[in-house]
Amino acid sequence: MLSLALGGFTGVSAQAAERAPTEEDYFANVPVVLTASRLDQPLNEAPGAITVIDRHTIRLSGARTLVEVMRLVPGYLAGGWNGANPLASYHIPIDDYGTRNLVLIDGRSVYSTSYLGDTHRGMMDVMLEDIERIEVLRGANSAAYGANAMFGVINIITRHSADTVGGELSVSTGDNGIRDRRARIGVGDETASFRLSIGEQRDSGYLNAYDDRRLGQVNLRADFKPTLADDVMIAMGVSYLDGGEGYSATDQGNPFHTVHTRDTHWQGEWRRQLNERDELKVSANYMEDRLVDVAEVPGLPGVIMDYSGKGRRTNLEVQHKATLSSQVRAVVGAGHKEEKARSYPLYATHDWRSFRESRVFGTVEWRATPQWLINTGVFVGQHSRVGTYTVPRFMVNWMPSAEHTVRVGVTESIRAPNLSELDGDVRIYSPTGVLLAQEFGATGRVKPEELRSTEIGYVGRFPNQSLTLDARLYHERMDKIIKISRYDNPVTGLNTRDYVNLTGLTMVGLEYQLRWKPFSNTELWLNQSYAGLKWDDPRLDDRDERRPPTHATLIGVFQRLPGDWQLSVIHERQGGMTFRDKRDWMPFSHRTDVRLAYPFRIGTSKAEAAFTVQSVEGDRPFFLVRRNFELARKSFLTLRVEM
Repeated sequence: MLSLALGGFTGVSAQAAERAPTEEDYFANVPVVLTASRLDQPLNEAPGAITVIDRHTIRLSGARTLVEVMRLVPGYLAGGWNGANPLASYHIPIDDYGTRNLVLIDGRSVYSTSYLGDTHRGMMDVMLEDIERIEVLRGANSAAYGANAMFGVINIITRHSADTVGGELSVSTGDNGIRDRRARIGVGDETASFRLSIGEQRDSGYLNAYDDRRLGQVNLRADFKPTLADDVMIAMGVSYLDGGEGYSATDQGNPFHTVHTRDTHWQGEWRRQLNERDELKVSANYMEDRLVDVAEVPGLPGVIMDYSGKGRRTNLEVQHKATLSSQVRAVVGAGHKEEKARSYPLYATHDWRSFRESRVFGTVEWRATPQWLINTGVFVGQHSRVGTYTVPRFMVNWMPSAEHTVRVGVTESIRAPNLSELDGDVRIYSPTGVLLAQEFGATGRVKPEELRSTEIGYVGRFPNQSLTLDARLYHERMDKIIKISRYDNPVTGLNTRDYVNLTGLTMVGLEYQLRWKPFSNTELWLNQSYAGLKWDDPRLDDRDERRPPTHATLIGVFQRLPGDWQLSVIHERQGGMTFRDKRDWMPFSHRTDVRLAYPFRIGTSKAEAAFTVQSVEGDRPFFLVRRNFELARKSFLTLRVEM
């Protein structure tokens, strides 16, 4: 059902070393994963802590959004400054826009170019029903993916279109304005297949907030197999979001208004199997994000608050996996991307603001002995605005037996400044064109953030108890953190704000995930994380700025009942925390979600009816506590029919 299932390690390891992995390998008892090093590896041999969630688990969770699914991963928290903009990230109080967390959909990065480098909008580009599995690497991984993989990688793999031939319809309805609907149609066979998915979600967001959400999605995927050695995938799609924004009708900084966004993408990928173990892959993708965010400032007739803009990203990459000997495997690659944005409100110019980055990367895996596996990796990027950076990884996996693995290593990561941090220039004018204020005036002197992560990991299997355990103990040192500082701009003569490398911090933590299957129809999960954070600047510690919970626990029970009924209960507990500062301190909280589902048939079609209640205990304070924002208790009914 989930990542650390209950099989032996060594059998999968031998298969992966001798031939290219098949689809069955990815769902074996110890699944093969791709995210840690770009090499196909059994989970226990990966140079990092990885959680794998498959499509069956996603359905059992009762989640409506990808953010809700990410609650199942240790160390990840769900947030969002309002209900129209849900976000999940590792160390989320330090990363409440997801700028330090890489999100990939079939290898395509989805962070926004036009605004703050945020990932929450890109996470809405995929429908949960189209996902095959999600691989989540918990921790730094710039050595494999570059400048945005500082805190973790969420790698979303969608279903092959040949596996979704036929049709599917689903609808959900419930309180808090929940109205979801989706349709899918697939045609073809193993040589050529196509899938079209269309969906829409609506809900009312948080309580006491102006954040109603309407999300629409259209996605197309096509897969071709022109020869036995070649595979081609083409995908394209568009998603649009209409979301409420603002604190009150009279708030001059953020009055009530509706924000409109639209993301468009296309991507292509060609794989050639060179022999049983080696592969060449070429991929290209393009993404455009548009934002319309306009509001009249209350009390100032004719004065407009405008954060609208659009961004574009073009990316090309070539990658080669090679077996150098019976003990050594490697992957090498190179790529180039261009990012640009245009927004007069954000940059005070009608010209495009941009940067380019060329990159080379490589990983070498050396099986020194049957018990010792050494993994080294390096990523070198040439960034047109901040220069060249190099980030390495060194990890050692010791496998004293087939059931146990101990992992020790060091990884370095960076996050390059986004275009807003480099070039942001936000000005407010009167109706007659007089400059009233300058909200931001970035000088472009900001440098990349840096992170050095040291970790000890353990992956264990206890077959007699039908139990698995994955634990990660880490120490992370983060320097040159980008924050906001005020200064007097000599050009405009106004006091404004700039992005600067202001301070550093240290994080230490322990997290683990336990999976136990005491009976054939019962599975239990226990995820726990403990974290501590210390800012270098004692003033930030005094203000409790961006303070994660010191502890978090998730308990899941998945029980198949008589008559094929399925019961899921997920209970989550979090210590006190804040997303911004102590004015919005959230006390200890807990939440229980319950889902009861019944599968049946309508003629020859499979169907399922499910009733889900989220936050059974009731409403609870969330995010902007001083504004009385609350997560609502929600219940909804879902009907799904597969034809």
